[in-house]
Order: sequence, then structure tokens, then C-alpha cells
Amino acid sequence: MLSVRKPMTLALILGFLILAGSALAAWNGQNGVVRFSFVEGPELQPVAHVPAGENGITMVDLYAWLTDVVPLERDGEVFTGTAGFELALTIEGAEAFITKQEYLQPCREVGQGKGKCIVGLDPGLDLDHGRAQLVHWQIMFQGEVKDVVFRLDPAGLFSCERVEGCEGSGVSVLYVGTRSTNFVGEVFGAGYQPAYLNPTGETDLTDINGTSSWQDVGRFVKH
Repeated sequence: MLSVRKPMTLALILGFLILAGSALAAWNGQNGVVRFSFVEGPELQPVAHVPAGENGITMVDLYAWLTDVVPLERDGEVFTGTAGFELALTIEGAEAFITKQEYLQPCREVGQGKGKCIVGLDPGLDLDHGRAQLVHWQIMFQGEVKDVVFRLDPAGLFSCERVEGCEGSGVSVLYVGTRSTNFVGEVFGAGYQPAYLNPTGETDLTDINGTSSWQDVGRFVKH
């Protein structure tokens, strides 16, 4: 993991402005979907078959990407990236041990435990054609595993209840803008697509979306 640079004023952007219930944090609805991949990219692979190694351990790399973000603007200024996000990974079907959780930039984490990410990034991730890699995990299982499903937990968004309009929206991820665009206090949500390790039957890759979109809220327009 990259080292943390100090001082870092972005450390509390999400847990940050939001956890304090700041009036500067404004809800903007869902824009985007987080997709998992067992390979780094650019092509994303949400289904993988991985046998146990010689030591009886199954190891996988899992990446979470923010994708399908519609380019937006307000008052002539374009939303170009994120400097903070929150999500909570859940793993169903086998006991898992997250051995690594890392980011592409220096960061400050205030989430409690691996898989629960409340992260401030400096200087922030730019969206490239509407997407950016958020987090990389290495995950270990003992022995052979089957029908493991990776999801995001909307109930794990600690900050959502502190942003008017967010609670009850059904989004599974929160993210904010960057300092360079003066959108630090603008809070968006995202849905997610499940991922599957060693499935023995059909997989359901349907996106799990919230009920409040950026169009519904109407604070931004399409760029």
C-alpha cells in the first residue's frame, strides 16, 4: 500500500464533512455502478474459477471499479473525479480472510476493519471514460471453495444516514468530488454488480441499483 502523506485535509471528506452532518454535504442521487473484477483491467472479469494451491489455500485478487458514471456538470464546472468514497464488502459462501487492502493513491482510512472502506484520497481519482479503480483486495480461503459471492452492503454505509436524501435510497456506495472542482461536498451514490468465485450453477450478474438517480435529484445536468 502507498504511504500516507501528512498533513492531509481530505482525510475526513466522507466521514469527513458527512459524519459531522455538515450542511456542506449535498445528496445528488445515484450515478454509476461498482463492478468487481478478478483481474486488474481494463477488461473486467466478475466470474472466476480458481483452484486451491499446493498448500491447500485458495487465493484471489479482487478489484472494485466505479464504472458507468455519466459525465455531469453544474454552473459550467464538470465533475471529473472522486477524492473520497465509502463501501462495505460482504463475502458469502465461505469463510474469507482479507490479507491486503490497497489503493492507487495515498489515502486516509477511517473504516473499521478490512472490507469496510471509508477513504479519503489525495489528490483524488480522475474518471477515465466514466470509471476508476477504487480498491484492490487479496483474499484467502482455506481449502477448495465453491459458490462464493461478493457483494456490497447498503446497510454498511455509515455516512448515508447523515446526508439528507441518502438514507433509504438503496445505494451501495458513496463517493464525493474533488477539491480541484469545488465538488468535495457533493455526494453521489452508486449501485453494484455481484461477483462469483467457483460457481457451480448459473450466476446472476444483474446490477443492484438504488431508487434515487442524479436525474431525480436534478442538481447536476449531463455534460
